[in-house]
Amino acid sequence: MMDTYPRDAWLRLGRMLERRRAELGYGFRQRAIFVRARGAGAISLKTISRLEKGERGSYPESTLGTVEAMYQWSPGSVESVLTGGEPNPLMAAPPPDRNPITVTYTPPTPGERLASWVYVRMRERGHDDHVIFDFLDEEGLPREPTSVSSVKRIADVTGATAAEVLALLGIEDISARRRQWHTAIRGGHNAATARNSELGGAG
Repeated sequence: MMDTYPRDAWLRLGRMLERRRAELGYGFRQRAIFVRARGAGAISLKTISRLEKGERGSYPESTLGTVEAMYQWSPGSVESVLTGGEPNPLMAAPPPDRNPITVTYTPPTPGERLASWVYVRMRERGHDDHVIFDFLDEEGLPREPTSVSSVKRIADVTGATAAEVLALLGIEDISARRRQWHTAIRGGHNAATARNSELGGAG
């Protein structure tokens, strides 16, 4: 494919590829693992990195076909995205290097989805990988944030609202989530105390 598309089209393709990789269960730092698991030696990590970063270039049709297969898009999806359309995703399946009989496919956790989203949003706002990974490390992502201040920092750096960040985690109020955790911990402690009392009384 000749490089006949504008830079914005390649950037859009890169964002969609990153998002699709996350949907397939490979987090923001798992690009190399993804290439090894799904590329089967037919494509290099450098090529996938260029595509996900939205770098323009001329790619052979065979390379784009390999990319579509890796990301589980139907043939023609890459060109569709470059021309302003949408990809046609195929049904998700377990990565090929896992045994589907003994290991079930596990979708990304809310924390992993949030980390991937933060990565894409920060890239869109002009941050380089070094800055992004430093921020993710400082916030402990892909673990879920457990404080209001952490949610606010994520919202600030991505240009989103705290409500949007919480929605990505599947919660409406982080204070409510923390109360649930404390209640569960207290409940477990009370149950253990009751069992100990019963054992003491039986003696």
